Amino acid sequence: MPTSIIPLLRKKPTCPTHGCELILSNHGTKPNPYHYLIEVVNTPLLYCPQCLETGQHTSVEVEPAASMAFLKQLVRLLDKSTFPGLLSKPKIRVDFNPTKTIIDLVPGGGFERPFEDAIQEDIAAPSSTPADPEQNPERLTGIEPVAPRHRLDQLILDPETLQQIREATNVLLSRDLLYETWNLASVARTGRRVALNFYGPPGTGKTLAADAVADLLEKRILKISYAELESKYVGETPKNIKAAFSKARETDALLFFDEADSILGKRLVDVSQSADNSINVARSTTLIELDNFEGAVIFASNLVSNYDTAFLRRMLAHVEFKLPATEQRERIWRSHIPTELPLAKDVDFATLADSSKGAAGGDILNAVLLAASYASMRPSESRVVTLADFERAIGFILEGKRKILKGPLVAETGSVPCG
Repeated sequence: MPTSIIPLLRKKPTCPTHGCELILSNHGTKPNPYHYLIEVVNTPLLYCPQCLETGQHTSVEVEPAASMAFLKQLVRLLDKSTFPGLLSKPKIRVDFNPTKTIIDLVPGGGFERPFEDAIQEDIAAPSSTPADPEQNPERLTGIEPVAPRHRLDQLILDPETLQQIREATNVLLSRDLLYETWNLASVARTGRRVALNFYGPPGTGKTLAADAVADLLEKRILKISYAELESKYVGETPKNIKAAFSKARETDALLFFDEADSILGKRLVDVSQSADNSINVARSTTLIELDNFEGAVIFASNLVSNYDTAFLRRMLAHVEFKLPATEQRERIWRSHIPTELPLAKDVDFATLADSSKGAAGGDILNAVLLAASYASMRPSESRVVTLADFERAIGFILEGKRKILKGPLVAETGSVPCG
């Protein structure tokens, strides 16, 4: 019995949506795992037959980290090997089911092996098991990992927030010491995955912080918003979620989910229509993918009160991003003023910090743009940005937020109501 299958049998994996046992089938593929001369076929997948019947393809790869680790070693061996003269590098086909035997989990916890003729039929006929949707080349088209543009030492954040980010990120930087030398891998329920939750009011630096974490880890960052995951077609959103995790895994990128409220929310109990079921499937798919992910993932959200507790348990740390205090607001004002912007002599950043109480960093940036726009509407000889321009702009922005939120201006150390 393959050792990688034994833990699965003990855990009796079930579908989070239907509660039935997942079926094991070797029909998965991996696209070009780091090398154009390596082809991977018949990777083992777990899938829910009830999801399949309703068109909800939520298959998940078995032990993806182990197979990818093996493939990385194979790539290194291929790259280091020399093939002199007329001998060319070979094309390698990695088959995770070399005997073509279909092994299924059965209720009794054992194996069921079809007879030889049934096996041959399975080989000859197209499989009814869904092809791994991660491999759809059209999925998440145009979304690729990018190099980070910010560093942690450039961020203007609450000192406690910065310290929490550094402490949580250190788990990734010290992986070898923690998991191997100190053998925490033997007790870590989440494996080597590190999931962080950045939450707080809009414009407080969550996206910039995720970018800076990628820089600290010397990784590219794969930024995904819920709008890019969501599809009007039933069953497509879970496939996009799987594709996002797959792309991050294959490119070794930090995975960042912006606007994560929708995929981290509580699963619906009263499912009355297909759209409700699709929401539950998407959230269950995220849970399954997160459990099988070995990399770094950051979720950013404005609304934390609706989080499903299953997600909360899987996060290593929850980092709150607060509205900036007076000293931080002054630094933010200064950082958003380019040297080319003509300023009147009355512009005082300490005064602006006091007059922008309750503003997030994003609000201040918008205020700078709006104030510069005010100045651009004047005759050329008067085109300088004054203190009054800045105060008018930030007042306009904060008043709009106050009306939308239907509440008093948020306190300096508080936060915008989060639903």
